[in-house]
Amino acid sequence: MRCDVWWAHPTPATPSLLDLLDDVERGRYEGYRRDVDKQRFLTGRALIRGVVAAELGIAPADVALDSSCFDCGKPHGKPTVVGSTLEVSISHSGDWVALAMTEGAPVGVDVEEIRDAEVDGLAGICFSPEELTRFDAVPEADRRGAFFTYWARKEAVIKATGKGMTVVMSKLTLTAHDEQPRVLDSQASDVDTGTTRMADLDRGPSYRACVAVFADTAPKVTEHEAAELIASLG
Repeated sequence: MRCDVWWAHPTPATPSLLDLLDDVERGRYEGYRRDVDKQRFLTGRALIRGVVAAELGIAPADVALDSSCFDCGKPHGKPTVVGSTLEVSISHSGDWVALAMTEGAPVGVDVEEIRDAEVDGLAGICFSPEELTRFDAVPEADRRGAFFTYWARKEAVIKATGKGMTVVMSKLTLTAHDEQPRVLDSQASDVDTGTTRMADLDRGPSYRACVAVFADTAPKVTEHEAAELIASLG
């Protein structure tokens, strides 16, 4: 089984890229106040359509997406490719937009720019007791990087469930930040330790990123640069 991860930088709007959005997505796009947030959203939707279109042999404009939330039905949920078994997940932070895609296996991807944050307070909310014990031993100089490693890994797993933050992060216990990612224990019914496969991704020292796939065997993860693809769409 394969898992493809595509990377793009947030791209300014062009008429061709905007034409790829459906009416609901156009409303979401217009609702963002900051230009960078508009660019990230637009790039993510264009990236999904471009990659899926190439996979299915259809035009990007013919790729229909449904982002209905599983809980409330509003269009802020995990994107679904309508009429296809392809699974996708999208994430963005800082200068990067990430797309992960598999065939038939739930997938989640997350990228996090290492930034100023009250990591100790956040860790107390989203880490399990075992993780907190390990995190407390991390030297001060390494704590922000360690925190965002944990955060990106947990977000990737939660995104794979399709249920977002309704899955409580502190119910998952992962390996230490400097070990290969794996779910050691799960008190969340949507996450099975035996079928959760994870892989860290590398976007340089200022970022942490991870992809998670729910599958019986570990997928082959291949990363791609999407600059040419986005340029061809816009």
